[in-house]
Amino acid sequence: MIKLLLIIAFYLNSQEQWNRTETAHFNIFSEGKWQITNLTIELERIYNLMNLNLSFFAPWMKNEKTNIYIYSSYENYIKGSFSPPKWSKGLAFVDKKTIVVYDSEKKESFIPTITHELTHLYFESYFNTKLKHPPLWLNEGIAVYMEDISYQTDPLWSRALRYSPKSVYMKFDSFFKTDLNSIKNDNDIANWYLQSYGIVRYMFESKKLIFYKFCEDILNGKEVQKSFWDNYRILDYDDFEKKWFYWLKETINENKKNSMEFKPFKRIEFKKI
Repeated sequence: MIKLLLIIAFYLNSQEQWNRTETAHFNIFSEGKWQITNLTIELERIYNLMNLNLSFFAPWMKNEKTNIYIYSSYENYIKGSFSPPKWSKGLAFVDKKTIVVYDSEKKESFIPTITHELTHLYFESYFNTKLKHPPLWLNEGIAVYMEDISYQTDPLWSRALRYSPKSVYMKFDSFFKTDLNSIKNDNDIANWYLQSYGIVRYMFESKKLIFYKFCEDILNGKEVQKSFWDNYRILDYDDFEKKWFYWLKETINENKKNSMEFKPFKRIEFKKI
């Protein structure tokens, strides 16, 4: 009851005008009279996707609704009461079980953006139980992975992983030691996201239960390299790099059509932390 009152107070104290719509698992606040056709149906589809893959990290998602605030434009989003940074496409507030996004001209990326932010919310809530944050590559990698599988046709990141040349990837020993904020080139940042996605996809699709155990070990303070060995029998980062590129060649690129021209990865949108 207290949580419900806090949500209502947060909603009423906002100076912005919101339309409220409820689904089985979400409270949706859309700005003004603006609405998206079939949004509630799409969000429940995404919930089912999340429940299937992420409920281990956020068991509360089955019984507690998540709040989604949707601004009608980027301009309103930036000027809004949530005070987002200008580069962001969305925000996730773990303590309020709330995400904030905005509609854009690229309608096809709207649901994937919501999926990305919901993943951050659910995944970070797991680490928040011990007042910790997941490693950035792991946090962004799982968010991009869920974003990608939310596409109903032609997943964007899957295509990039299949057709990007080997040269775009950092050496694994460097990748796991790199601070994203130290990367200044937009293409390099985008490729960092692609590599994070590819690494997490390899880990997650090997076996979900192993991935969950790996995250549990990280939550409990085990070092990343030790967790790789205990769960995936990966000796070190060089060993991981060899195994990952073998998986990439045999699993991801097995149906690659040589006739398809590679397009620069910079076209894919990303969010800098």
